[in-house]
Amino acid sequence: MASTPTRRTLRIPSETGHLAEVRSFVREATGAFGATPGVTADLVQAVDEAVCNVILHGRGPKPGRAGSDEIELSAELREGRVEIRILDRAAAFDPTSAAGPDLSMSPRERRPGGMGIHLMRSGTDALHHRPRPDGGNELLLVRRADGATEEG
Repeated sequence: MASTPTRRTLRIPSETGHLAEVRSFVREATGAFGATPGVTADLVQAVDEAVCNVILHGRGPKPGRAGSDEIELSAELREGRVEIRILDRAAAFDPTSAAGPDLSMSPRERRPGGMGIHLMRSGTDALHHRPRPDGGNELLLVRRADGATEEG
């Protein structure tokens, strides 16, 4: 894991066995950035969901493309905000445009799925997606380190 006082990076194989590394990376980075425990917990869950979705739904590596079976994460502190960037080579998918679950229904009545994206949205101040020019996705999760809302 490479690091500077305000930026850290991690590269993992696109395999569920590496999710504990992702959670540890987020905990360590947010702690080093002075994030509140609540912000850390929210970002650990949001990033874990995002990376898990890439691994489980990204349709695997592209044959012949170097690094296509890896996920790269970076965490940076910018102007009091923790920014976590996730880069992958999975099939293009924009979670910012996906419909959320119907929370007016009980969990037993809802169809499965959609809660991971809901958790990503509720654990961050902002989510930004863009397709990578050479294939894959870039997802940016942003949260104020002090836990304050943008309005407050």
